[in-house]
Amino acid sequence: MNEKKIQKLFAAARHETAPQPPADFAADVLRAVRREPTIKPAAADTLVTQLNRLFPRVALAAAAVIAVCIAVDLGFTSAGLPGLDDGAAQLTSQFDLNGDEL
Repeated sequence: MNEKKIQKLFAAARHETAPQPPADFAADVLRAVRREPTIKPAAADTLVTQLNRLFPRVALAAAAVIAVCIAVDLGFTSAGLPGLDDGAAQLTSQFDLNGDEL
């Protein structure tokens, strides 16, 4: 566009009346703002938060390890092998715990 046309458009726009918003425009804006959910910024996870999120998994893994250990001990006992308490007694009897030489 040339400069003359632009000047004519600006002059015509100056003489026009400004458009008026609807009468309940402010109320519409406030209703729209109230309808919008508030978005909270994501805070950095602390160590406690991460542990709280991981705890159910850790507890489940610990329970699984305990169950496997009990099943293995019962299996060894039923097979005639020494159990955990018998194995510990045999190990301690092999070592001199009083400091005396064998």
